[in-house]
Amino acid sequence: MRWERLFEDLEAQARDLELDERDALVDELRDGDWAETSWRDLLGGRVVLAVRGADRVEGEVTLVNQRLVHLRGDAMDHVVNVAAVVAVHETERRADTSTAVGEALGWGHVFRALREAGEEIRVRLVDGTVRDGSVVVAGRDFVRLRAGSGRDQVLPFDAIAVVSGRT
Repeated sequence: MRWERLFEDLEAQARDLELDERDALVDELRDGDWAETSWRDLLGGRVVLAVRGADRVEGEVTLVNQRLVHLRGDAMDHVVNVAAVVAVHETERRADTSTAVGEALGWGHVFRALREAGEEIRVRLVDGTVRDGSVVVAGRDFVRLRAGSGRDQVLPFDAIAVVSGRT
């Protein structure tokens, strides 16, 4: 009888050790997964972003890549410079997997499409200033914007926080 209790105790301790080891392994794997996760991977559904120079921007995520976040808003679409995002206030779910085409899109693609659409846009810069106008040309690292007065301005992509236009 004593031997049976001793072996039962030893087996119970072994089971407890196995469970502890399993829990530690699960925690390590979870930490490893998080270590490989970008904040951009968390952007899915409706989100609210804090953006340097533009305060809060919100909408439904339609594209996320290393350079841009495209949000479809109720009245306006917004393209946000990833480098200008300072916080994610709300997100509904994880981001959808990006396609090779989506990963390749950058500011040049955005501005060329806006030029073709011929719409007036609003560009908010990281310093908080706003420029309204239409796209004349998109260069390698800049956009030339024509204001309503007919005056052109060259805006470096790095200075852009958010570009907004009607949906």
